Amino acid sequence: MNLGYLRGQWHGRMLCTVGSTLALAACGGSDSTPAVQNTAPSFTSSTTASVAENPAGPVYQAAATDAQGDPITYSISGGADASAFSLSGGSLSFVTPPNYDLPGDTDGNNVYDVKLTASDGKLSATLALSITVTNDREGISVTRIATGLTEPVGITGLGNGSELAIAVKDGTVYKVTGATGAVSQYYRFADLSGNPFPGFTLLGITRAAAFPQTQGTYALTKQNGTASIICIDCSIRGTQAIAGSVDSETLAIGTGPDGAAYVAIGDVAGTAAQDSSSRLGKLYRVDPNRDPYAGTSITYYIITQYGQGLRMPAGIAALPNGVLAIADRGASVFDELSIANPTTGLNYGWPYFEGTKEVNAGGSALSGLVVPALALPLGDQFRQSRGIVGGAAYTGSIPGIANQYVFADKGGRIWSMPLSKFVIGDALNTDALEVRDEDFKPDAGVIDQPVGMALDANGTLYILDGDGELFRVSAT
Repeated sequence: MNLGYLRGQWHGRMLCTVGSTLALAACGGSDSTPAVQNTAPSFTSSTTASVAENPAGPVYQAAATDAQGDPITYSISGGADASAFSLSGGSLSFVTPPNYDLPGDTDGNNVYDVKLTASDGKLSATLALSITVTNDREGISVTRIATGLTEPVGITGLGNGSELAIAVKDGTVYKVTGATGAVSQYYRFADLSGNPFPGFTLLGITRAAAFPQTQGTYALTKQNGTASIICIDCSIRGTQAIAGSVDSETLAIGTGPDGAAYVAIGDVAGTAAQDSSSRLGKLYRVDPNRDPYAGTSITYYIITQYGQGLRMPAGIAALPNGVLAIADRGASVFDELSIANPTTGLNYGWPYFEGTKEVNAGGSALSGLVVPALALPLGDQFRQSRGIVGGAAYTGSIPGIANQYVFADKGGRIWSMPLSKFVIGDALNTDALEVRDEDFKPDAGVIDQPVGMALDANGTLYILDGDGELFRVSAT
């Protein structure tokens, strides 16, 4: 047979053979469909997500499609913060609810990076996911309740409801009702004509034990270079010198866990802080004298040295369980917050130590050395200090700061630390500090130069700012 002829006549028909017989046919012989090639799943969920801090459940739902309709399984396959998450059926959750004020991501910027994989059992696709944790004020509300308190230097509760005493530099002590913001004069240091004493400065104020079995408002003052203590509302009221040749910026007054008034006097030069013959660089407990006229001279207060080695004390506060906290400013390396049971013989280390760093040889030989509970590097970062300001132990009902020590620096940064973390003799890492700047933004004004913090008799926290503003911290 002429095959060429057949090809020409049948115009493309295929020539097939069956056994030895030639046959003309369409040559299919089968109706099977070519195999479909498998493709990888494709993610349809977003590469970013945002969630408020402390979420209780899933924070992201992974989603993908498969062209062949195969079932898809999801897994965590990498990312800098992979260990922070768990995954169940595409539902992503944090292993531990994230805290905006204490970031747990690798970069410390509250953006958590994780890689997810979707697989159809044969091929897979990967999604790089970033989850941003945003701030939740955690029940904290800050209200400005008073202004115009010119050059304030200290604040204390008056032991009656929401009443506070605020001391200002010129010698006036104001009473402020925290519930309403009402301001009135409580006491004024002046002569009989109402004129201020020449060379007089009010340095601080605290409410502490008085005689007989009461409380009194103690003021720390300075006149012509000499620092003195006076109880302005005690049954026995008198002024008594406590130290001479002092710098106003180096003194602090507060109340200890034993209820007594404490005065801390700094020594910036470091030449007298370890000298027992000088009152510079020392910590003193102040007790009212039951019989001030018994001796050859009138002695209103019994002043007992409890510690030494202070550079520039900026706050004294009582912590639960009988602990005394002192904030002290360093020279060039660290500010420090030190805690100890109030007793004689304490040594805070200056000029041999700043924080835990030995800056001058000989520090290891000091007896009674107090290890700082927290050493804050000096600087402008979130967990660095621009001049520590003492704070208060808040044990009230606001969830975000309950059972925490709240304190600040003079540049307006506010921190908190759980009271449970303070253990005498242990040094905490600054990574444990919660940065609370956003939580403490007030309804009006700005907290940009804190002077001090105090609790009223109801346990409400107040912050006094250097430009004369007073802020109340309450529950949202």
